Amino acid sequence: MSKLFSLSVWGGQEVSSVVDCVVASVDAEVITLIDLKIVRAFGLGRESPFPPVPPVLQKYLQEAVDRKIVINLAPAKVVVLEEEIENLKKKVKAKFESADWERKLKEFGLEEEDLVPYLKEILLFEKIIALRFGQTVDVSLKEIEAYYQDVYRPEQEARGEKPLPIFQVLEDIESKIRKEKVEKQAAMWIENLRGQSNVQVNARCLEQNSGLQEKPWDF
Repeated sequence: MSKLFSLSVWGGQEVSSVVDCVVASVDAEVITLIDLKIVRAFGLGRESPFPPVPPVLQKYLQEAVDRKIVINLAPAKVVVLEEEIENLKKKVKAKFESADWERKLKEFGLEEEDLVPYLKEILLFEKIIALRFGQTVDVSLKEIEAYYQDVYRPEQEARGEKPLPIFQVLEDIESKIRKEKVEKQAAMWIENLRGQSNVQVNARCLEQNSGLQEKPWDF
């Protein structure tokens, strides 16, 4: 896999003329400010709001660091197919009006194919997490019933909508509970992996871009 963040060239141009600064590094692989802005602009973060919310670049940095830690240290040999990348690209592109999509590409001097490394890394990360935790998480009927009563019904009623019978939403609720469990287990695993990684944050870059630093950094 080619490196997602390169210090040598970016879109055929010298990085010094394009990249604002290096925000962080994970075992010598760098994450630049431009990388974070691109991920945010195209809504590529985990559960990214759409349209993307401007002041949350710190969230994207945390996620970028987590992805690199997992991909660098996970023993699993995972392959991302071109078809999977293309499908994700279409899904991301579908969120935008055509003119807005082209405007964002132009803003960063990108072609669509320049997004492939970002998409590939996201898919690789998700596959590793799913492979490690996806098959080991069980959801009981009791948990589903509790979620239906404590979460689903109140949410529907707050929207002024009539809750569907539990059997009609059972699979959706099970999926949500499973996802929450996987994310919790993955977060604990990544926390342990951090101790095996050399993560450096460029404080000067953060200071010059105050929108990034919303709370103390804990890598």
